[in-house]
Amino acid sequence: MNANMKSRVTGGLAVAMAGVLSLSMSGCSDMLEKNPQGTLNPAVLTTKSTLDKQVIAAYAGLNGHNGTGDWSSSPDNMYYGDMGAGIMHKGSTTGDQNGMLLMEQYKPETNLGVLNNKWRVMYNGVERCNDVLRILNANDIENLTEAEANQVVAEMRFLRGYYHFEAKQLWGTVPYLDETVEDPMRRVANDRDIWPGIEADFAFAMNNLPDSQAEPGRPTRYAAEAFLAKVYLFQQKYGEAKPLLDDVIASGKYQLHRNFYDNFNPEQNNGVESVFQVQTAVNLAGTDLARANRGGDLAYPNAPDEPNLSGAGFNQPTFDMVNSYKTDENGLPLIDSYYETDFKNDQGVYSQGYLPADPNPGDTDLFEPDMTTPVDPRLDWTVGRRGVPFHDWGVHPGMRWIRDQPSAGPYNQKKWIILKSQLAKYSNKNTAKFNALNINIIRYAQVLLWAAECEVEVGDLDKARAYVNQIRARARDGIYVRLGEAAPFGDGPAAANYVVDEYKESWAGQSKEWARERVRFETRLELALEGMAFFDLVRWGIAEEYLNAYIARESEKIEYLRGAVFDVNDRYRPIPLTQIDNSYIEGVPTLVQNPGY
Repeated sequence: MNANMKSRVTGGLAVAMAGVLSLSMSGCSDMLEKNPQGTLNPAVLTTKSTLDKQVIAAYAGLNGHNGTGDWSSSPDNMYYGDMGAGIMHKGSTTGDQNGMLLMEQYKPETNLGVLNNKWRVMYNGVERCNDVLRILNANDIENLTEAEANQVVAEMRFLRGYYHFEAKQLWGTVPYLDETVEDPMRRVANDRDIWPGIEADFAFAMNNLPDSQAEPGRPTRYAAEAFLAKVYLFQQKYGEAKPLLDDVIASGKYQLHRNFYDNFNPEQNNGVESVFQVQTAVNLAGTDLARANRGGDLAYPNAPDEPNLSGAGFNQPTFDMVNSYKTDENGLPLIDSYYETDFKNDQGVYSQGYLPADPNPGDTDLFEPDMTTPVDPRLDWTVGRRGVPFHDWGVHPGMRWIRDQPSAGPYNQKKWIILKSQLAKYSNKNTAKFNALNINIIRYAQVLLWAAECEVEVGDLDKARAYVNQIRARARDGIYVRLGEAAPFGDGPAAANYVVDEYKESWAGQSKEWARERVRFETRLELALEGMAFFDLVRWGIAEEYLNAYIARESEKIEYLRGAVFDVNDRYRPIPLTQIDNSYIEGVPTLVQNPGY
C-alpha cells in the first residue's frame, strides 16, 4: 500500500500491533477479559489471502456469536430493544433466566451475564476491524490494488461503526477504540461522546463503498448512508439525516416487499427490501450452528405436540402490543384508545366472559377468535394467538403452546418463525429454531419511516403522510398474497376482521405533535419484535412517561410488573462489572459505571 493509502487509514501513523489479543486468530478469547497471551506481528501478514481471512473474521461478530455469545448477543436485539419497551415479555417461567426478568423490571444487575456477552461480542468485533486496519498500515499486501485496499478500509470502518453504535445505544457512555490504541488490554476511558467517531466511520464508508456488492452481506454505499442517517436521528439531527434518506429513496435500489412477511421468510433473504442484513446459513459442512440464526432459539413456542417447532417459550408479546393493532372502521390505528379494552384472548379463561366453563382451555374447538373487531393484519404475521393459523404449522391451540400463561400472557412471537414446509432446507436438520433466516438490520420500511420523521421535524407533513401510507398500503394489499392453505390470509381460512388503510385526509395544517405521534405509532406497528422499540423511545425522549403508563396498564395482567418503575437512569443498561474490573490501570478503573447502578 502506498503512503497516500496509509494516510487515509490512520493519518499516516503506522501502528504496531504489540499485545494484540489472540482473539484476532481465534473467536474464543474474550476481549477485555484476559491478559494478552502473546503478540502478533503484522509484518508477517502480507498476502491477500491472509488479509481476506482477517476481513472475514471481522464480519463474524455480526451474527452475535464470535465464539463468545449466543441468543443474548444476537443482532435482533429483542431482549434489549423489545423487552421492557411494551412490546415483549421475557416469557417462559419467571424463574427461567431470572436475570432477564430483572432487566424487564428495570433493575438489571451489574454482573448480568447476558449484558457481558453482548459487550464482549461488540468489542471483539471492533478489535477485529482494527486488526485489519493495522495490517494494512504495516504492510504492502501482495497484488492488492489501492482501490481494493480502500474498499477493505471502508468495509472495516462500516463494521466498526456498527459495533460501536450497538454499544452506544445500549450503554450510552462507552469507549471508542480505533486502530491507534496501543494498550494491549484496550483499556480506554468512556469519558467522552463517541458519536463523532461513529459518524466519521459511516461517512468514510458511504464515500468509499460501491453502490452494490457482488457478495450478499457486504455493506454498500447506501447501507452506510442509511446508517449515518440513523446516527443523526439518534442525536435529533434531522436536517443532516433528511438528505441522506432522500438519496437512499431516490436511488431506486429498494422497494417494499409485496407481502410484509417476506421480510421474515428465508426464501426472500437479501430481497428488494433489504438495505443491510446479517447473513445466516445451515447445513454447511463443518459449521454446526455457528452460522445459523440463533437469536430466536429460545423464542419458539413450547409446543410438545410439534417437536420440530417446540422451544423454550421466551419472547412473548405483550397485551399492550397486541391491542395496538386494533383499528377503527376506516382501518386507522386507535392511537388514543387502543388500550382501553383487550383483544380477545384466553388469559384467565373463566374471568373474561368469552368462554363457557372450559375444562380444557387448550382445545381450539372451544374457542372462537374475535371476527368482529377491526384489526391490522400485521398482528397475525407478528403474533401467535389462539384460534389463528400459526403460519403453516396449524391453528395455534392457545395455552397448550404457552409455557406459563399466567406469568407472561397468552401470546407467542411469530415474526421470526420459519415455515413447517421449510424444515431441513432452511433449518438445521429438523429443528426449526436453528435456521437460515437472515436478520434485518436496516430494511427499506425503516428508511421510509425515518424519512417520515425528518419530514415531520424539518420538512413537509404531507410528505410524511405519503411515506407512512406506503407502509400502510403494503399492509392492506398484502392481505391477499397467499402463503399457503393454512395461512390466515388469501385463500386460507378467515382469522380476523382485517381492516387497514391509508391516511386519506391531508396532514397539512396539523401540528407537528399530531403528525409525530402517528409516525411513531406506525413505527411501533411495523417494527415490533425487531429490536428497536426501546431505543426509539429513548432517542425520542419519551421513555419515562411512555413506559410508566405502559407498566400501569400491563401490570394489571402481569403480576411481576407490579411495583416496577422506569426512571431516567434506566435509559441505559449497566456497564458489565467484569469489564470495569478488567479496565484498571494503576488501581484506577478506566471505565466508569452508568448513573443509578
